[in-house]
Amino acid sequence: MELFELKIENTRGEVFELTNDEQNYAVIGISGLTRPDTAVNTSKSAADGSRYNSSRVGMRNLVIDIDLRGDIEANRQRLYRIFPMKTACIVYFRNENRNVKIVGYVEVLDGDLFVEREQMQISILCPRPFWESAAALITELSRTMKMFEFPFSIQTPIPFSERRNLPLCTIVNRGDAACGCLITIEISGEVSNLNIYNTATQQFFGLEYTFQADDIITLNTKQGEKSVSVFRDGETVNLLNYMKTGSSWIQLATGANDLTFTASDTDKVVIQFAAVELYGGV
Repeated sequence: MELFELKIENTRGEVFELTNDEQNYAVIGISGLTRPDTAVNTSKSAADGSRYNSSRVGMRNLVIDIDLRGDIEANRQRLYRIFPMKTACIVYFRNENRNVKIVGYVEVLDGDLFVEREQMQISILCPRPFWESAAALITELSRTMKMFEFPFSIQTPIPFSERRNLPLCTIVNRGDAACGCLITIEISGEVSNLNIYNTATQQFFGLEYTFQADDIITLNTKQGEKSVSVFRDGETVNLLNYMKTGSSWIQLATGANDLTFTASDTDKVVIQFAAVELYGGV
């Protein structure tokens, strides 16, 4: 039984299983699964030592060594077809504790054709270094808390929902780093002065805009993907110019995050948070 599962999806949607096809391929080594290097920038100071300026996590380089088996030439050429040069791919990795994925680009696919035991090496560069959880955290926030689920057998009256004075939800980020999220907001009537708060990080995001019934707002706070727009009457309108002064692209800190919102009419607002946890290594 494999101690881990490794598969790669290419731009055509083909999923290549590297750990479940031992008759043709055997993974004999993987580097780059653990945390990538961190660059710490400093400058000289008059006192002893140096002054800290900034730090950043470098990109991840996954290097996979594969032992070719079976029809060696056919299996090598299959790798060429599945992993074209310079193209994007998604690497999926799963072990007992982690089920994660990461987007990368094929840098090298090479090997020595003139050895008895032919091997190939795939090098994949991942500009965004964190592994992402394969499953997203989905949490809903509204004034009305749902309390009714099927199936049920009822003996005494039970509430189908409960109206709360303060809309509040908690998202627990079990990853290694703060992460952004995809926030979808559904509006059921005229609403203005919409603000979302993360009490754990003291961040808020506000919009100076009047929304109408059936508006759908999409707020993306993920690194490299930040945007905010509203979908109305079949058209998408960019709302960047309507952000309130002091607004931040809300991040989920590691641990528990309490999220709430305010608006001119909170009963007409339903918010859904979708986030993937980030991991430095597996």
